[in-house]
Amino acid sequence: MAPSPQACLVYYIVHFPLNLAKEFSYRSRQRLEPGCRVLVSLNGKDTIGITGEEVSNPPQGIRYRDILEVLDSEPVITPELMELAAWMSGYYLCSMGICLFSMLPGSLIPDPRALIRKREGAEVSDPELAELLQDGLWHQLSQLKEDLPNRPFYKLIELAEEADEIDVERSVGAKDKPRYANFVSLLADADAGLKLTERQSEALEVLKASGGRMPMSELAQHFSYSVIKALAAKEIAKIEPCRIDAVPHYEPAAYAPRDITLNEEQQSALDAILKTKGSFNVNLLYGVTGSGKTEVYLKVMQEYLQKGKNILFLIPEIALTPQMVERFEAEFGPILAINHSKLGSKERLRQWKLIFGGEKRIVVGARSAVFAPLPNLGLVIVDEEHEQSYKQESQPRYHGRDMAIVRAQISGAQVIIGSATPALESWRNAQTNKYAFQTLKNRPFEISMPEVQLVDLRTEGHEELFSQTLLVAIEETLRRKEQVILFQNRRGYSSFIQCLKCGRIVKCPHCEISMYYHRDMAQLMCHYCGYTMPNPRSCPSCGSFSFSYGAPGTQKLEQMIRILFPEARLLRLDSDSTRRKDAHKQMYQGMKSREIDILLGTQMISKGLDFPHVTLVGVVLADISLNIPDFRSAERTFQQLTQVSGRSGRAELPGKVIIQSYNPDHYAISKAAQQDYPAFAAFEMQYRQEMNYPPFCRLARILFTHKDEATLRGAMQSLSGVCRQYLSGMEGLTTLGPTVAPLPKIAGQHRYHLIFKAQSHTILLNAIDTIKKRFKPKSSLRWQVDVDPVSLM
Repeated sequence: MAPSPQACLVYYIVHFPLNLAKEFSYRSRQRLEPGCRVLVSLNGKDTIGITGEEVSNPPQGIRYRDILEVLDSEPVITPELMELAAWMSGYYLCSMGICLFSMLPGSLIPDPRALIRKREGAEVSDPELAELLQDGLWHQLSQLKEDLPNRPFYKLIELAEEADEIDVERSVGAKDKPRYANFVSLLADADAGLKLTERQSEALEVLKASGGRMPMSELAQHFSYSVIKALAAKEIAKIEPCRIDAVPHYEPAAYAPRDITLNEEQQSALDAILKTKGSFNVNLLYGVTGSGKTEVYLKVMQEYLQKGKNILFLIPEIALTPQMVERFEAEFGPILAINHSKLGSKERLRQWKLIFGGEKRIVVGARSAVFAPLPNLGLVIVDEEHEQSYKQESQPRYHGRDMAIVRAQISGAQVIIGSATPALESWRNAQTNKYAFQTLKNRPFEISMPEVQLVDLRTEGHEELFSQTLLVAIEETLRRKEQVILFQNRRGYSSFIQCLKCGRIVKCPHCEISMYYHRDMAQLMCHYCGYTMPNPRSCPSCGSFSFSYGAPGTQKLEQMIRILFPEARLLRLDSDSTRRKDAHKQMYQGMKSREIDILLGTQMISKGLDFPHVTLVGVVLADISLNIPDFRSAERTFQQLTQVSGRSGRAELPGKVIIQSYNPDHYAISKAAQQDYPAFAAFEMQYRQEMNYPPFCRLARILFTHKDEATLRGAMQSLSGVCRQYLSGMEGLTTLGPTVAPLPKIAGQHRYHLIFKAQSHTILLNAIDTIKKRFKPKSSLRWQVDVDPVSLM
């Protein structure tokens, strides 16, 4: 007798990118492995999910829905990555679905809102799809699906896109939307016979010299907006928004592997690492700036490649490390994949498939590369492991370094984490023998560390931004035809503007935080929510026309440097200037070819740069990050100062560093000047232990936000009662708050936070679980749980 249809059904958990604790089960008449994409109905809508485990004994009395379509013949999430997602979900307290979907390129997630059309000049191979698209117009994916019933529709579309038969325009999130900027373009022969002012004529010549087109913000650095708009009004030029690419593009370096010769220190570190190759273990490679950690990495990588193993290499930000990328391309060429979040969707999918298929054996990328589907993983390297950018601030809020270590543990791979300024958590793990420890104390080829000089601005600087010591050093460096890097970790012209009559500081109406003045755009900008407003001509409170400008940013320094050193070729590099296409590339090439004399910038210039003719680094104000009300402020200050100091004197020419500070005796600044990380770590560890902060406890933060302050305050009073009743006696737990967050309002949302310090991760999870179960606010608050936060602002 044939089995009943019910007997052939198999039940599976299906995961969705939703922050829900509830699990959803669906049924299918075919056996599926975990990690396959499927189409199901969720709340009456077609939705893509990813299969989880089979449900062996599904509860009775429930009407289970069918899996409508299976998109994959084999899982797109490997068993190793399924295990990693399960760990991430449990540790960072987000749903399994959110973790799984973060591992896939966006183009592998069909979007019913996407638009499809036949590519011009192409032939669509599927006859039914070809007939629907023959008009050449855009069609919505959801409508096409209705017109093609009983077909494996999403797989059909995926194959057509792969074959370049169709164009697909996907709806994207805010962070992935194309970026636009206003460009000024000359109109052909439009200036003939027109009367222009002197400044308009000068602006016209600049436009012509730049090829007839340039970003409006760049032209506005030299001419007022009224001059530029006058050119447009006279139909000499036009101003129009154009799509820009914020991602620098570097031409791949020629594939030319070379022999690497290590010095005695490097060889010792290499030998120690290779003694334990082939199994999971973590090595902290601590080496001073310029000590040759990359050469050690490359030697270890060569060993693993010879053994047939694949390699994952994480770096903080691809765009800021062009020289390392160039070196890797030259060394490994065709087996290397460069993977980062700003790749176009098609290129990202192409890279993903090459990695998945085993054609790429090395993946280099930022934190999201930790999810690359590399088979046969043998080695994981995390360079500059201390960098804050390894932590993701949106769900899932994982730390790339820690995820890399867990992935290596699942795969049985070896781990190297490297830094000249390790995170204190990593340093303590090495000191307590949880990690193996190798050190590079010197630069190779007898290159000496730069001489560092501290300048006390209380006695020498006074009201000036540049001390006489720094000015003389810049002048001497330029006279020798060498290069200068100036570091100021504050962008904009000034940090605020203040009325001299009534004292009012202009604040963002949505954040209640002072707005930065941006001179090149003639406007005030909030650096937290992005709100802008025109620079006021008079005080909104008293009508006075007299203003003072706050602490200087890079734009103010740029103006001063051009006055002080008019002959010097200056480039400013910060998040404002890098909005134009290929800004990083221009910097890199300009510094490499010595067409730039002075490079001025924020933390973007503090890492990844290795130029042999940079012999002077000047830190304009070292105290900026030290004054942030966060327990990590001293650590970040030391890291920034040490890293930017390391850009000086990296070749035969001796280097010098001048650090200006109003607080030169603070141990973060004095130890950075001495380039003594172990001494700094000893000071900071003592403070952390006394205050019970990481690495001596586990930390979590719950951020609560609401648009109405009174509603939020009332809810927090209720939360305080829950904490007193259910958490006060929990052993090994310290509760701070709830209290107003250091940044009390951002983007119209008022903010409170609750901080937990615990002796174990289990205690931390129990405390958070208690809050979730016991705290039931009447109003709709937004919650944001962050385990191992890197900032408490």
